[in-house]
Amino acid sequence: MKSIMLATDGSPSAEQATQDAIELARALHLPLTVVSVAHAEFPLLGYYGYAYADVVAELRTMQREHVERVLASVRERAAAAGVAGETVALEGMPGEEICRAARERRVRMIVVGAHGWGRMGRLIHGSVSDYVLHHAEMPVLLVAGEPATEAHPIAA
Repeated sequence: MKSIMLATDGSPSAEQATQDAIELARALHLPLTVVSVAHAEFPLLGYYGYAYADVVAELRTMQREHVERVLASVRERAAAAGVAGETVALEGMPGEEICRAARERRVRMIVVGAHGWGRMGRLIHGSVSDYVLHHAEMPVLLVAGEPATEAHPIAA
């Protein structure tokens, strides 16, 4: 039986996508596959001291631990709602890994949250949801998070 895949980073903007994915899986009597991705490391520009390898290893460990906490939390919530499924920890570039995992597992659809960043925020941070929306081979349910607030000029 094909499952619904939830891709989450555990952020507040992913909260609504998590709730919607659990409710959708329950309503359709489908299993839920939950994935979370530990991001690929990038070199720390300008820092090449003797402890560089230690810093990178510590960052990788922190990311993996975060992914495990996110997956455990969603697994508990899904079980409490009567939804069966699996959790999968991934590592690499998030959009690519989500699409690869969805393709390999032949999921029915992917549910992913959007941060609600504007054009500048997407330029700076990138957009995993945009990548998944344009590269997935199955339907994608893009769930809008809370819109980012813009700074307002100080009135004189």
